[in-house]
Amino acid sequence: MFQDIFTDTIISTGLFEAYDLVTFAGAKVTAADAVVAGVAKSPNTVVGDPAPIMKAGTVRVKAVGAITAGGRVVSAAAGGVQAQGAGVNPFGRALHAAADGEFVTISFSTLN
Repeated sequence: MFQDIFTDTIISTGLFEAYDLVTFAGAKVTAADAVVAGVAKSPNTVVGDPAPIMKAGTVRVKAVGAITAGGRVVSAAAGGVQAQGAGVNPFGRALHAAADGEFVTISFSTLN
């Protein structure tokens, strides 16, 4: 579930599922506190294919660890998002609280 404000197209360098966080290199984010280019709008099953990614909007993603409403989020190593903590690459805010393993809706922008 998402509300897209701005979408861009990248050339994929890896495989990913819909709503996965994507790097500027065109692959799934697999590190905590990584720089996020966007959120995949659809699955990508062929490396080298163009893929649409949302650069701004709202999206429902998996919470890793507890997240408080209004708290900033960063990428999580296991996929999804985690509370910013000491992270330096926040890209969104939680619109409601979520426990570890639950889904959380975030507002985000990777345009700045």
